Amino acid sequence: MVHYVLLKFAPGTDLDAAEKKVRATYQELDRTLDFLNNPAVYRCCIERDSNADIMASVELDSPDQLQDYLTHPLHVAMAKGFASALIGRTSFDHR
Repeated sequence: MVHYVLLKFAPGTDLDAAEKKVRATYQELDRTLDFLNNPAVYRCCIERDSNADIMASVELDSPDQLQDYLTHPLHVAMAKGFASALIGRTSFDHR
């Protein structure tokens, strides 16, 4: 299963720092979780109100592992760290 998340940050947010945090978190999750594979992080290159600023994707061995990934302390800490700067989040999952 592939899990995608698209993040939209408030104006004035340090997107370089946000991107660095997302990349570091996904790299650590890749090392920590055997069922998480091929993390990828992308930064939007065009500023538009309708565009997300950062998109990340990960492959999970099974849809049943999504909850373990979402509740992992590294993922939770990243989400909490972004809570005040995030104005939009969309996720999408497919097999």
